[in-house]
Amino acid sequence: MSGIIDETQNNTTARIDIPNIEHGEANHRSSIYLIFVSQYMDYNGDPDNYVVTYSREDRSVLGWSIEENGSQHDVYVTVNQIDRIRDYDCVLSKKILLLVGDDNKCLIDFNNDRTNSDRTNDNRFLRLKRQVSKFDDIGFLPNGDLIQVPKVPSTDRKIYKYCFTNKPVNTIPWEYSQIIDIKTPESLNDQIILNCSIYRTKLFLIVNFCKMLQFDLLTMNLERQYHKFGLSYGPIIMNRDQTLLAMIIFSTNIAIYSMENGMLIYEGKSGYYKGVKFITLENNSTRLVIHSGDGSKLVDPYQVYDEIDISGDFNNKSVITRMNRKIFIDNGNVCVTNEINGIDENRLQQLSNKIIYRNSIYTLSTFKIIQRMLQEDIRRVAPPRWPEKLVLKDEVEIENLGLCKIVLYNHENGYDYVGIEKNDGHLEERASLYSNIMLSIKLLNNQDLVLINIEGISIYTINENGFRLRYFWNNNEWNNIYKQNHPIISSNFIDTYRQLIDEILNNEFDNSKHSIPFPKYIEEANFHRKEIVEDVINDNLVSPKFGIEMLKIAIEKKNDAAVQQIIKSTQDYSENHMTIISLNLAELCDYYPDFMIKYISSTSIMLSPYRLRIGNSTNTSLNSYTDIYIKESNYFKPISATYIRLIRCLRIKEEIQTVSLIVPFPQICVYQDDFRNNDHENHETENNHNIKLKIIAILKKMITGLKIITIIPKRNSIWNKFLYKPKSILFCNIDSNHFYNWWNFAAIIDFKWKTFGRVYYYLIWLFYTIFYICYSLASTLEQKSIPDVYFKSLFVISIIFGSIFLIFEIRQCLWNYKHYFEDIWNLFDVGAFLLPIISSIFWLINKSQPLWLTAISIILLSFKFLLFFRVFEPFGIYFAIIIGVAKKVFPFLVLLFFLILGYAQAFFIVLRSNSINDDNDPRNVATKYDFVNPDGTISNATTIIQDPNSNTNLFNWFPTSLLAVYKILTGDSGSLSSFTYREHSTMTILLVTFTFFTVIYLMNLFIGLLNLAIDDYNKKEEFLLQKAQMIMEIELFYMSPRQRNNKKWFPDWIYYDIPITEIRKLINAIDNKQTVFNYPPLVSKELRNTVVLTDDNKKQTKEDLAQELKEKMDELTKQNVELTQQLKNIMELLKRD
Repeated sequence: MSGIIDETQNNTTARIDIPNIEHGEANHRSSIYLIFVSQYMDYNGDPDNYVVTYSREDRSVLGWSIEENGSQHDVYVTVNQIDRIRDYDCVLSKKILLLVGDDNKCLIDFNNDRTNSDRTNDNRFLRLKRQVSKFDDIGFLPNGDLIQVPKVPSTDRKIYKYCFTNKPVNTIPWEYSQIIDIKTPESLNDQIILNCSIYRTKLFLIVNFCKMLQFDLLTMNLERQYHKFGLSYGPIIMNRDQTLLAMIIFSTNIAIYSMENGMLIYEGKSGYYKGVKFITLENNSTRLVIHSGDGSKLVDPYQVYDEIDISGDFNNKSVITRMNRKIFIDNGNVCVTNEINGIDENRLQQLSNKIIYRNSIYTLSTFKIIQRMLQEDIRRVAPPRWPEKLVLKDEVEIENLGLCKIVLYNHENGYDYVGIEKNDGHLEERASLYSNIMLSIKLLNNQDLVLINIEGISIYTINENGFRLRYFWNNNEWNNIYKQNHPIISSNFIDTYRQLIDEILNNEFDNSKHSIPFPKYIEEANFHRKEIVEDVINDNLVSPKFGIEMLKIAIEKKNDAAVQQIIKSTQDYSENHMTIISLNLAELCDYYPDFMIKYISSTSIMLSPYRLRIGNSTNTSLNSYTDIYIKESNYFKPISATYIRLIRCLRIKEEIQTVSLIVPFPQICVYQDDFRNNDHENHETENNHNIKLKIIAILKKMITGLKIITIIPKRNSIWNKFLYKPKSILFCNIDSNHFYNWWNFAAIIDFKWKTFGRVYYYLIWLFYTIFYICYSLASTLEQKSIPDVYFKSLFVISIIFGSIFLIFEIRQCLWNYKHYFEDIWNLFDVGAFLLPIISSIFWLINKSQPLWLTAISIILLSFKFLLFFRVFEPFGIYFAIIIGVAKKVFPFLVLLFFLILGYAQAFFIVLRSNSINDDNDPRNVATKYDFVNPDGTISNATTIIQDPNSNTNLFNWFPTSLLAVYKILTGDSGSLSSFTYREHSTMTILLVTFTFFTVIYLMNLFIGLLNLAIDDYNKKEEFLLQKAQMIMEIELFYMSPRQRNNKKWFPDWIYYDIPITEIRKLINAIDNKQTVFNYPPLVSKELRNTVVLTDDNKKQTKEDLAQELKEKMDELTKQNVELTQQLKNIMELLKRD
């Protein structure tokens, strides 16, 4: 059968030849050019053992099923629409092949369910409902589902998922089953350039060629961010353990990243690379296969300088799978072998003759080497006896020393040492390393020296100055054994260490681990090893993890030298180093506030990596947002989008220019495991039998049990801890003239409020309003106005809602009672919830409630309702002033209270009635009425006396005396009207002094203090702090742990847009010294070039030119000195000749 069929696919007319099938297969097998292996062939779940071969000669593909007894070809398809195959971009999964060319892509289905009655194979080409273009990215999930990411405008980025079970068996288009939106910040839609790559279940989004985001397509969660990124060429691949990621950048560079922290650990900058692939050896170590124009090489991804040429074994017709299997073509058949094992084990372990600096030692290969050394040590029956001189390595090239030998010397005094010996036999004394009894020693591939002695495990690097310590570790048991046995070696020395090493191999060095343990860099005497700290901080593989832990330990041990070294090493403010500082933010604020003040101030304005140029926005103030994220598309989105567009049309706003900045505190909002925030008491030792401490321990257990019952949060964020730090740190970056308005922290609060805070807050407000209305109606309405059943319903609703709110208050108190009682608003909250509950219970029992209790409850409920307005800036500032001023003048109020108390006691002593019918008796000071005779004279016979009461003489009882003095303070002296000043001279003196010192002097002073305090608290940052604490309560007590783990709500990084005029004002004020900072912000060159106006740019350019000229002159001077030295050396050589 022969002929030609036209088929339209992706707007391209393909001509598919239909030759004789048997003849075509024979030609294909004799001219195979490429082989494609299923990317899930070595998948742990359901292996996909299928291979497709490609013949460039007859432009055909042939499918092969890999069975235990061999391979069998089944489906043959001819394809002419792709002229040049980009083999490293092609993907095979579940018998579906994505064939990629320079100008187009096509999908070929090799499954048996495909209808094939006429054997023309034209229906083997899959068509998607969303038309495929050459720019689309396509990948496959383990279950066969197809993922399509079209290259579309920034406003409508989507991911289409095609379910494998819905795959058509004929030529009708494959319907997508799900749409996933790629959500980008609205203000950056025209700023972001997105490229993507799909590998298995991971989606990699490359943003503006400077940053890459990794998403899980199964959970749609953002998992990792990668920095120092360029334009990827070809697919992105991962190793089996998903700890390493590799790609080709600009066709000339290879980049390897750690998938555990997102850091770049290797970048090769030479050659023309075609593709890369990870394989896994039998010992679970990872190797990287690099295909370039010069052939194929096999390398250790952690030590890429050691290469093995495998070009003779692997080419286009052979493939290495992830599990280290070689699949190749032999006489037109597909064969499988494990030949690569012999190549790797025999050749990759060879040592280089050149010292390699700055490589990581925290790799699986180093771990395996030390593990084998420990296994050899445990088999020994006696301490090793080294020869008097043992050459560890010949012809090692060391900088400034040339070719040398690494030699081990054995001394009779029990100390061994390693030295660097030149080829002439001269021992470099300055380059010697002395050690206690050495158990084992080995050189790594990069010439680092691993040494295990009776003290611990050490790793040294070799340079012209000798041996520099890079790593030291021992556990507590090892350290104790060393102290007990050193310097005398006991008879059971080997047995002791054999047992110790056996425990280490079962714990710190068991097969489940992939890296050597965290180094021990601080000794018991609080001495720290500076070299280890420097090595960890500069190691991109482990610095985000170990650097954080190092700083935390140094702070806990109060080792100032170590803290200062780590802090000094992070002054470049890279994203990696910012993470180290950010995750220790709370502790640094407590113990090193000066550094934190400098850090917060210096990083106040940092340009976002997303922003390529100045943007436009309708937001006239700060606008925050987070990274790009993906979410399932909302089917009601068209309706909501129409509504939003309509609202925007009605709200016509003028656009302003903005610049995008980044909050320099990575993971500050992410909830970390922190059990200490639930344990605020001191930790006493278990062996203390003091009765008092036992009682305290019992109370602690009771509180702990109550915390468990009430589901107290066990995790906290750095941000929540930071909010309770002194305001001298919180507001340290506020300049004297308020050009800078707490932007970084305002961005965090704005993001939290817009993302989830406002929804939760308004819901809480709604439920409280229901509670307030129900109780107010039940307490205010007359008893007969409505039936009792309605009263009962209102009170029951009040009890239910009040109890719910009260439970949240109890949880908040148990979480941190110190912070809880420091906030006076919490006392109003408790009263507003507890008193209405008690009052409602009274009514349900007695059909009535105490009037005083009802009145106080209504007042507290009303005040609590007003507090909900704190979230709005105009109201929030007033509330901040009310509380802030009260705290500020509280000492003055205490002073005033005691003055009132003293005068009240003095008036009480002078004016109280000491006996019946004395001058101060209420009947004698009560108002008297005399009768008037007809002739106008006063009658002496009859007098009417007003019946006295407790108000007649307020000074007759001390509490009312206190009230009377307070009334005098307010200007009401009626309590003294019953007494004459002439007859009560002491009272007169007391009144004069009180009114002068208190009413006139102190009260005017009080008013002045109020004015000063109002100025201190009439600031936006006080409102923001108040709002941040309210949002914190929502996060901790109204959210579930799952919600607190939501990366969309609690991202690693937060960005924000700020009007460019504000940035210009700030930079201009800094340049012209118009404002004062504790530490001025660092203004990067990129930020200055972005926002500074033309005239200012010219000025800046002159300064830059002067600086560049100075640097060039210094460089030329240095080169001149080097050339002079070289000329002298040449002249000396010529004289010798």
